[in-house]
Amino acid sequence: MAEDENRLDNRVLRDAVYEHIREMIENNEFPLDEKINKIDLAKKFNVSSTPINDALNRLVGEHYLVQRNRKGYYVREYDAKEMRDFFEMRAALEGLAASLVCQRANDEDITRLTTMFDGFSSPIPESRRIEYVETDQRFHRTILEKSGNKLILDAAESTGFLWRSYQKGLVRNMETSFKEHKEIIVALKERDGVLAQKKMMSHLLRSSREYDV
Repeated sequence: MAEDENRLDNRVLRDAVYEHIREMIENNEFPLDEKINKIDLAKKFNVSSTPINDALNRLVGEHYLVQRNRKGYYVREYDAKEMRDFFEMRAALEGLAASLVCQRANDEDITRLTTMFDGFSSPIPESRRIEYVETDQRFHRTILEKSGNKLILDAAESTGFLWRSYQKGLVRNMETSFKEHKEIIVALKERDGVLAQKKMMSHLLRSSREYDV
């Protein structure tokens, strides 16, 4: 019994360390060109090197990290074709999610979504780029969450395609993006699922074409 409990505790610890490191990656806390410091991570989480190594190897398998010449772990940088693929995947899943939001979200959720960009007006100053990108990410994430479809949300979680597609920052200029978000918001306000799906897919496919190879 004690041995089983120890195994369970170790598994919980490994999973917790993995989740924390993955979150750090998705929050861009590791520069792309810098080796991840395993000693610092072990100190940060107050653990031995074993759960750190387990987590990093797991993240290599999930394509979050790469191991270079067995010397260290680095955040993986995606090429143009992979970035295009992420946006195409987003177009399919988020387009459907936007349609489902119109059918399933309550009035409070619709209000939350349709007011997210109220603090911005065109032209958006460059000094607000980070704030705008964060709002953009929160908007798309909320669309997925409020779709009411667990498999869509699981696909986003398991592939990490939202984080991956934001790796290189905002793909197109803020003015164009802002205009397209406003069009999606109009469809959401009207609970027009067909239009919301069309506008969301168009928005993301336009971004995918920035990576045509």
